[in-house]
Order: sequence, then C-alpha cells, then structure tokens
Amino acid sequence: MSEFTVRRARTSDVPRIIELVEPLVQRRILLGKERVDLYGSVQEFRVAEAPDGRLIGAGALHVMWEDLGEVRTLAVDDAWLGHGVGHGLLEV
Repeated sequence: MSEFTVRRARTSDVPRIIELVEPLVQRRILLGKERVDLYGSVQEFRVAEAPDGRLIGAGALHVMWEDLGEVRTLAVDDAWLGHGVGHGLLEV
C-alpha cells in the first residue's frame, strides 16, 4: 500500500470517524461517543488519509495538563492494519 498522510480532523470527517470507530465499539474495544460529542471534540482528532483521499484512521489526544495527555480514541481501517497508520497518528 502507498503512503498515507496525517492531518487535523475537520467537522466533515466526523461521519467517517464514526464508521472507523463503530466496529470497535461493537466489539467493546472502545467506548462509544455520541455524534454531538465527536463534533465537540473534533479539534482533538487527527486523521490519516490514503492517497485517494479516503480516511483510513483517526485518533484523538485529550490534553489534561501542561505535559500530560490521554489517547481517547484510536481506530484504523482493517485494510490498513500493520501499515503504521496508528503509529503515524500518535507521532504528530
């Protein structure tokens, strides 16, 4: 697979973020969030894009203190697992 890019999430990304996260919520790997909460915290998210522009991963970091943060969400499209997408989202 080709390279991917990581960027700040936009409100227009929220529906795809939900699609990425929902299977993990169903399997009880992640806690679910209401759509309104995702829109409210979109500034905490970074997304990974495939060369064709499709979102293939999403991750959120919640800053708790000057030098302390918590990864709140991290999800990668199954087809891109093992290609460094999760790592890439955490690096930025």
